[in-house]
Amino acid sequence: MSDVVNKKHFWNLDKDFYDTTENSGGGYYNSYSDFVKNSKIETNLKNFKYKNPFSFIPSYGASVSINFLNKVSNYGNNYLMVEENGLNRIIITFELGFENRGDDESDNIISYINSKGGAKYFPLQFIERDGLSLENAYKSLFSINPYMIQEFKCSSISSSSNYVDSNSIKLDLINDLATKFNSRNIIYSESLPQKDKDVINDYWGKSSLDIQPSYPLSRDEDFNVKELKLGNSKSHSEEDGINAKLMSLSLKFEAINDETLLKLLSFFISKHGTETFEFELQRPERKTVNFMCSQINHTFLYMGSHDLTVRVSEVPIKRKLL
Repeated sequence: MSDVVNKKHFWNLDKDFYDTTENSGGGYYNSYSDFVKNSKIETNLKNFKYKNPFSFIPSYGASVSINFLNKVSNYGNNYLMVEENGLNRIIITFELGFENRGDDESDNIISYINSKGGAKYFPLQFIERDGLSLENAYKSLFSINPYMIQEFKCSSISSSSNYVDSNSIKLDLINDLATKFNSRNIIYSESLPQKDKDVINDYWGKSSLDIQPSYPLSRDEDFNVKELKLGNSKSHSEEDGINAKLMSLSLKFEAINDETLLKLLSFFISKHGTETFEFELQRPERKTVNFMCSQINHTFLYMGSHDLTVRVSEVPIKRKLL
């Protein structure tokens, strides 16, 4: 890798990260599926080596979006029913950029993605277990800190040639295998340091959001009205039901550190788009409202600094799945 690339990747590493040899021996995972099945529940990871993973390190500015795809049916008085239209309704998209890459590396990135054809899943892994201490072994699970998912398929690829031997590539990688039953595994593994597990356990399932977003706070409110119009006369309008006005918010958490990011991801992912949470609005009126989260967008600014934007909508009644 060139020096230019090394200054831009997430991990501050300057060597190759994987071995293309096959797994062997009882101390290794002997297949990728075996690793995915068992790695999340082990306190101490076994050695493992991927066969042909995607190991190209993205530049800063990568982003992650998490969408909860639920069917929402609206009823009278602005009450609604949220239904999970199938099991795998949590869609995770990684938008990765590879800037100022030489021709050889660019060709290898594009060739790898083309070999998967947009339909085949492949492991995304930038660090292998070999060479890491037991204390740091959890890092070998990262897709991108702090996400622990490994399987992806590529939905789109775009590239441009900036000048001689300098190219930029953008990939959209999708994981559509998460459900409300395994959503915790998006960020959790038993091999994580105890301090990270404590953060996740503390904020997983919390009923009230206790972290205030950054200013400005974008707030949209829609009035629910019914109109009666007779012929060409002026229409008559009146409030429709007891929940005549519901709001939507874009909660922005800017330049947050790794710990705050982990708290927020734990909090919102644990709701998996179907459970409500309480949030106290400070301005322009102080009140506590029930909200439901539909989308999370995360942008990596640089090492240890992140922007998170969360789209939430008011819900008239609390929803908690047992």
